[in-house]
Amino acid sequence: MRSRAVIVIIGVVILVATCVHAQTGNIDSTYKWAWGTNIGWINFRPADGGVTVFEDHLEGYAWGENVGWIRLGSYEGGGAYTYANTSATNYGVNRDASGNLSGFAWGTNIGWINFNPTDGGVTIDPITGSFEGDAWAENVGWIRFKNTEPGVIFNVAATSVIAVTSGDVNGDGVVDLLDARLCLQIATGHFAGAAWQRTAADVDHDGDVDMTDAEILADYVLGVRSALP
Repeated sequence: MRSRAVIVIIGVVILVATCVHAQTGNIDSTYKWAWGTNIGWINFRPADGGVTVFEDHLEGYAWGENVGWIRLGSYEGGGAYTYANTSATNYGVNRDASGNLSGFAWGTNIGWINFNPTDGGVTIDPITGSFEGDAWAENVGWIRFKNTEPGVIFNVAATSVIAVTSGDVNGDGVVDLLDARLCLQIATGHFAGAAWQRTAADVDHDGDVDMTDAEILADYVLGVRSALP
């Protein structure tokens, strides 16, 4: 028999708007633009993509109107991860504890983008989330992430740095009713969720998100159980 906790969560899902938009990452909705002199604007929070900044790496896609999609890494699982950057199957942008970025992004139409080139480099401020500096693409030149000079002011900034925690499906640092609702929506196929969200929703750690996860998380949120597995 389905637990009373899940019945309560289902009721909440019905009462709360059920339309969940595709994951857009954690880049600020205003401060999302980088600029390449030879390629124009690059949007790090486009409508059908988005970049996510994790504690030690970046994931997701940015969009350049003139050059198409730029992928920040070949991995999409969230959590702790370091790109080896030794082949076309393990490339990506890494982030160290000080916010320094390294490694490569890839654009089908522009090739490799180096985030730690000679005479350049990109950092993310650990406090503000602001990107600063310049990446280098061999085929299209420099890509700048922040400019404060009068006339053309732009910046890419993360609203937060996501650390994947079991049960925290929305990444806000608290495991609550909103997470239980998202977990149930993933389990029932109403919300696909980003890879890191599916990892957080898999509270029984069996490799998939199903009604068992939804029941466990609902019980935890409602106080029926004292801890998650």
